[in-house]
Amino acid sequence: MTDRPRFHIIHGTPAPQTEAEKVRERVRKAPKPRTMPQCHRCGGREYVETKIGIGKTATKQRVCFLCAMKGERVIM
Repeated sequence: MTDRPRFHIIHGTPAPQTEAEKVRERVRKAPKPRTMPQCHRCGGREYVETKIGIGKTATKQRVCFLCAMKGERVIM
């Protein structure tokens, strides 16, 4: 067997700040009303309520609509 080098963590330059990312950061930092849920990933306030199961054992969850459109399931 040959010796394989191990991975090393390097401190590179941060990712460039795009205009869209600046807006997302501003929305995330905005004050959040208690009655309105907000996604921790994208900062969106739109959600779809999903229901898993039937009857009394059903579990309801709020899934971020904007993240769901990208194919991600983010529970608010």
